[in-house]
Amino acid sequence: MNIRELMRRPDEPAPGALQISQMLWLLTGVLFIGFGAFLLYEQSKLGGANFGSVALSIMMFAAGAVFGVFAYRLYRGQRAARTQLTWIGLIAALPMVMRMGRYSLLAALVLFCVVLMWLPASNRYFKLVSPKPPRSKRRSR
Repeated sequence: MNIRELMRRPDEPAPGALQISQMLWLLTGVLFIGFGAFLLYEQSKLGGANFGSVALSIMMFAAGAVFGVFAYRLYRGQRAARTQLTWIGLIAALPMVMRMGRYSLLAALVLFCVVLMWLPASNRYFKLVSPKPPRSKRRSR
């Protein structure tokens, strides 16, 4: 696989909502990394980071990196990236909406991105660009 094939984007133009979602996923990845770094900085100013804040920061760094990678795959038109971003986004955002006050805006952004990926225009786009493989027939005994 050469670099041109890796960077190739589908010929079909993406709907506007999906383009917005792609850019917001990249922004979300950067924001997750930024919030994780700010949390570590804030804890170090207070005299030392405890285990909980370090673990939360590492999880936010990891989520930011994952969002960035899958946002690129979504940009390339891969249906699997949409599914993976949906599940990871829901798993990351729902607890933040429920418990973490200052991160609720970030969670709302993630949930908004998930909704944009599943609009009817986005569904039609993925049916054209990345159709589901045909089901294999089960062997009868």
